[in-house]
Amino acid sequence: MQLIEIFSAILGMAGALLLATRNRHAGWAFVVWLISNVGWIAFGAGNQHWFFLLQQVVFTATSVIGIWQWLIHPRLQAKRLVAKVPPSPGMTVLRAHEVLCLVSFPGYQFRVVGNFSGATYLQAVFHAPCNVSGGKPVRQSTRKWRLSAHMTPSELVQTALKCVLTSLEHEAREQFHYRGRAIFGPHFDVERLVALCDRGTQAMEVRA
Repeated sequence: MQLIEIFSAILGMAGALLLATRNRHAGWAFVVWLISNVGWIAFGAGNQHWFFLLQQVVFTATSVIGIWQWLIHPRLQAKRLVAKVPPSPGMTVLRAHEVLCLVSFPGYQFRVVGNFSGATYLQAVFHAPCNVSGGKPVRQSTRKWRLSAHMTPSELVQTALKCVLTSLEHEAREQFHYRGRAIFGPHFDVERLVALCDRGTQAMEVRA
């Protein structure tokens, strides 16, 4: 019985850690908890802890609900969406959302800004500490990517990839330092860069 107690406790902590990290495997926390719940039910019954056993029965039900909501239902929905998205051109907000529901990248959420009757953009949001002030992760947005009402799902997915790649490059430019400065940072004023170019060879590296 002691082994069951130890095993269930370890699984419970492992499930909490999985969910706390919010990575793409976080949904498996409910599977881990379900196994832990079964162990705790056996432990509670063996030691006649009836209220504890009742608690674990309720937790088992919440674990099953979590498995459905996090693992099973999204996969079933994705399969239905695949059948709904034909490869032909012609994009609407609804169709764009259906396509973007099938796109995933850790920590990023994609959204469509606009309704294709005018200027319409793809943008992603994510949480990360500010590269200048630091601190706790805050909500940040990528640049906007123009979408066409005549684009295909493949073009939209490729645009989402470009959005992620450019965002990662942006973060890299802010975090790459030389002499403690982000010398290749993405926020320099273009007019200041023109002024630097106007200095000619004075602003250039001398080559032997």
